[in-house]
Amino acid sequence: MTRRAAVESGRVPLAVNLELSHGRHGAAARLELYERGGESLALLRLNGWLDRVALRRLDRVLTELAERGASQLLLDCSQLRHVDYRLVPALVKALSRFETHAGGFVVCGLSHYLRDLFRLAGCESRLRCWPTADDLLGPALEPGRERAS
Repeated sequence: MTRRAAVESGRVPLAVNLELSHGRHGAAARLELYERGGESLALLRLNGWLDRVALRRLDRVLTELAERGASQLLLDCSQLRHVDYRLVPALVKALSRFETHAGGFVVCGLSHYLRDLFRLAGCESRLRCWPTADDLLGPALEPGRERAS
């Protein structure tokens, strides 16, 4: 069972926008770090199309998060449009490495289409999913509220 992550304040200590790939079907991410109970919670919001270049950069981001002490990861895929199903096993492997070296992860906001891609790649059973990151984090992320850039 996944429990709701209580974030101590609505303030975001760190927020970074990352370009994972460019071009017609580029990918980007927004990384927000929160502190709760002495632990670091990373919210990584993906958008665009994950291709091989974007996945390689995302893997590096996950490795660096683990090395810098992030103990929990919420991967928000609600704005992610496409992932080549052949890359899905590598994405899940990167998430599993994060889990092994740092802590747990939850994937939020998977559309039916993306869930089908994970299923086609044989990886759906290896994920812990939640409907939305906002539901999991609760009132700490108030809609319409300006956040750090």
